[in-house]
Amino acid sequence: FFPVLGAPAKDASTQASDSLLLSMLALGRAHPFPEGQRLPETLELDIDRTLSCSTSDEFDAYARDHAQGGMPYGMAPLRNEELRILASWIAQGAPPPPAPPLAASTAAQLARWEEFLNGPSMKERITARYLYEHWFLAHLVFDDALRGPFFRVVRSRTAPGEPIDEIASVRPYDDPGTGPFWYRLRPIHESIVHKTHIVYELGPAKLTRLQELFLASAWEPTRLPGYSSEEASNPFLTFDQIPAASRYAYLLDDAQYFVMTFIRGPVCRGQVAVDVIEDQFWVSFLAPERDLSVIDPHFLEQTAKLLSLPAEHRGLVIPGTLWLEFNVLQHEYLDRRAQLYDAIDPQHRGPALDWIWDGEGRNPNALLTVFRNFDNATVLRGFVGEIPKTAWVMDYPIFERIYYDLVAGFNVYGNVAHQVATRLYMDHLRMQSENLFLGFLPADQREAIRASWYRGATRQLAYAHTDRLRSLDHGTQIPFTSSDPKREMLEKLLAQNAAVAGAPDTLNRCGRPPCDRPDASRVEQSVERELQRIASVRGGFVKLLPEVSFLRVRVGSSGGTDLVYSLVHNDAHSNVAFMFGEEEQRLPQEDTLSVLPGHFGSYPNFFFEIDASDARPFVDELQALRSDADLAHFVDRHGIRRTSARWWETVDWLHADLRRRSPRGAGIYDLARYLNL
Repeated sequence: FFPVLGAPAKDASTQASDSLLLSMLALGRAHPFPEGQRLPETLELDIDRTLSCSTSDEFDAYARDHAQGGMPYGMAPLRNEELRILASWIAQGAPPPPAPPLAASTAAQLARWEEFLNGPSMKERITARYLYEHWFLAHLVFDDALRGPFFRVVRSRTAPGEPIDEIASVRPYDDPGTGPFWYRLRPIHESIVHKTHIVYELGPAKLTRLQELFLASAWEPTRLPGYSSEEASNPFLTFDQIPAASRYAYLLDDAQYFVMTFIRGPVCRGQVAVDVIEDQFWVSFLAPERDLSVIDPHFLEQTAKLLSLPAEHRGLVIPGTLWLEFNVLQHEYLDRRAQLYDAIDPQHRGPALDWIWDGEGRNPNALLTVFRNFDNATVLRGFVGEIPKTAWVMDYPIFERIYYDLVAGFNVYGNVAHQVATRLYMDHLRMQSENLFLGFLPADQREAIRASWYRGATRQLAYAHTDRLRSLDHGTQIPFTSSDPKREMLEKLLAQNAAVAGAPDTLNRCGRPPCDRPDASRVEQSVERELQRIASVRGGFVKLLPEVSFLRVRVGSSGGTDLVYSLVHNDAHSNVAFMFGEEEQRLPQEDTLSVLPGHFGSYPNFFFEIDASDARPFVDELQALRSDADLAHFVDRHGIRRTSARWWETVDWLHADLRRRSPRGAGIYDLARYLNL
């Protein structure tokens, strides 16, 4: 490691010496790319490219060899005034902004939460550990603070009221050592980046709810759980004394947050990590009163050891051996689960629609949508987009295992064996979630529907044996009248849970145009009627588009703030059953486009910009695209390339617009995946 800022200037009239940062920025300024043009193919943009950084002593040689390698890399240069500000800051020693003092009300809430998390009784200590293990990735915020401050919960060697001495660990359940420790809320002072900004709100109502779930419920612990790998990696053993009803209710209350930790956490970095899921699918949850793991205490007593997770082995077992071991365990668990559910349904009537959790009619976490965008993913509340190819229903054992497989138990520094085992285990959990959904459909159609989701993979061991459909002799209590029961089931869920399903998706599910949002302005109605023509389109031009594009619509003299829409390209696959060779499973002729109002995701791949009056020709031209050359001409007219004179102005405007729309959830976008179109 070596410094890049350089030594501070001796006085305000001179510039910092040996500043690699300023030298790199000056290099970018001295060798700008042709304005508004594509970057040369020789300039590498792949996020997996080999990276290096010269020292100040090596910079002259670097500049000779890489004249176009200045900063901002592969983008329009900064303006002279911006360079002057940076130079002045570095000359002063690059001082960070002072940490703002906590408001009195914030400090009082912080003290109350630290008191709650450090209660002395065994019941309070086990509860605090359970909460910590589920919050360690969270950016905690008090619900009366619109823009923060945000906090991380950490384990500290020092008690509340003293400076925090954080106990660093890879996993939240790693042994904290023999000395005493306390759970503390540590302020986050660094810049908030959107891709890691997973917000969890705290407040008086949340505190009351947690006390009701964990402290007021009838359980009396007799021991503190240990930190051995075998026990700590399996939450069904570690927290077996906490009623499963409390644990499941806690997860359901903020289901989007927990699913977001799977989706936006460190585990979901890279194509191989996220190709375990489809590009768009809907998620719902088994109602607690129908979940045997919740209502029958013997269920988890009999199955907990079958629910062990890859982290137990800490990457010390080769993936093939571990894969076989978990196939055996999953097979045994699913057989046992089927037997226990058979026992409460002797007439084999099967599930009813009210077996799906309805959020008590008020919780918008009841129905979720997950979008995967090549090497990253996003989760939204409500059922968003067109009717998807697949859908999930998660029960408590699936929900908790996904969290401990992908979040709490994932070692970002782990070896290949650990990462492969984590990915392969997730295959089981995906199929089990899909199978729970299929169990609501007519028994004689389940196998065919499932096979259509796994074209080319139906002979896999996990598909055909371990995670096969069970209880096919059980019917369903849901009446179906159409030839497409999957669609009918999802439409029934939307109708039954309208109060928590989110606003009707008039852009992507417009049966009889025009479909106008009730609160849409006249400009929005006009623009969205045009965008409905490309929403949920299949194949054709869609395959040419980036994974995620932002469309800024200037309203001009119409008044009001400019509009933003996200164009989300959903890649179709014959199946997602294989870790590698994804391109072989691609079905571009079945790709779809979702059009979403507002901002979407953390990694925009391209920006388009039009006047509201040009919405119709924009859509017409988009529909006419047939080749990469067509797309290049389209970008010439409507796109904002990395080299555009308006590049930084557009980036700044989008960030400001995101802060306006979502002040608590806003963060800096990662532009490393921005395409060179």
